[in-house]
Amino acid sequence: QHLLPCLLWAPQPSNMPAMRTISPSELAQHHAPGDMWMAVDGDVYDVSKFARLHPGGSQIIEQYAGRDVTTEFYELHRKDVLSKYARLRVGRLEGAKSVGTVEPGAISAVPFAEIPAFQGQHSPYYKESHKRLLQAVRAFVQTELEPIAESADLAGDYPDLELRQKLGSSGMLGIQLGPGPWLQALGLLGIKIPGDVAPE
Repeated sequence: QHLLPCLLWAPQPSNMPAMRTISPSELAQHHAPGDMWMAVDGDVYDVSKFARLHPGGSQIIEQYAGRDVTTEFYELHRKDVLSKYARLRVGRLEGAKSVGTVEPGAISAVPFAEIPAFQGQHSPYYKESHKRLLQAVRAFVQTELEPIAESADLAGDYPDLELRQKLGSSGMLGIQLGPGPWLQALGLLGIKIPGDVAPE
């Protein structure tokens, strides 16, 4: 059950327009109340006015102002919090990786955004097959469902025959049954478990 939220979450490419580059030394100059900048994921935010509205209080903002706080930010916040404050961005931190197209099913490198085992940490439970399953399901959701989900929901449309057939042939419907002999039967129908995971 811990895997399910990760199947649907996905790293999203930024739609941020080109912004000026900010050096670490320039970032460090903005560390006083009334003039505070922070960097998260390479984006630099002016949090001067936001500080007094911060649910955790302005003191923590003042303590970390003028720094790259990516790790500290993700210890307490979800990535989608950043999208609400895109208007506060003032530039990109010098040396930050450029934001490009994210491959469908990609595993995020953002700290704590994924199950640690999928970011290289040792796990006695999660195996490579878990990671392949996650990536395959996530890629299907991103390429087949996300583009139509909102409009179909607003219109009250049900999945059409073509989409239901894709769900079936991709193994997405079959894996909902969970472990059992029916997973072996999928192979007889020419259907593979997403990620080419062996049936158990």
